[in-house]
Amino acid sequence: MSGRLSAVVAIARFEIREQWRSRAAWIAAIGFIVLLAAGHWSYWTTLPPRPDDDRLFGHAYLLAAIALLRFGTSRDHELGFDEYLVTNLTTPARYLAGKLLAACASLAALGGIAFAAALALSLGEWRYAVWYTVLFTLVSQLFLPAVLLAELLFRTRLPAAVVFFGFVVALAVARAVSSPMVLVTALGLDTERFAFETLAPLARRAVGSTLLLGLLYPVWRLRLPAR
Repeated sequence: MSGRLSAVVAIARFEIREQWRSRAAWIAAIGFIVLLAAGHWSYWTTLPPRPDDDRLFGHAYLLAAIALLRFGTSRDHELGFDEYLVTNLTTPARYLAGKLLAACASLAALGGIAFAAALALSLGEWRYAVWYTVLFTLVSQLFLPAVLLAELLFRTRLPAAVVFFGFVVALAVARAVSSPMVLVTALGLDTERFAFETLAPLARRAVGSTLLLGLLYPVWRLRLPAR
């Protein structure tokens, strides 16, 4: 058991290092800080009553998530690294588990950094920092299966960007057919600012979405050699 777990952790640690040392990570960090700082500068320099908005937190978080969130399968497949791992060092299931662990850990780290930055720039407004961090972390978690599927179907190292544009198209189609609120409500995105109880539907869907990642294993397995 310890050997299996150590293999999973080793794969996750490698993937996390690759993610956070990449150029995309620097773009994510710089973009997040610049956008969030600009939002708070505009907020604090506005005469009261100040606008009741997210101070560009949402834009900053989405930019960081688009640049950061990935599983690394496209890169591994392009380099033949996935084939090397599953035919020499580990099993496909452990390889998948390591990738999933790395993605969840990176999302948790992004949430922690976002919370700290929002709390500092808002001069200690913890309610604001907690609300927007939890909201956008849950949204990112909700779309993790779509990120993985995009990475498996397309040769891209920015699968979150594919998912984002796909969601925009889905909203446009929903608007043309009926109303975008149908899609928003179905995904649990219909929340009320600072009303934490309204996050419950989104939280349930995010948990279910995380469990759904395991169901994508057969699709992932098709890309790997038999062992």
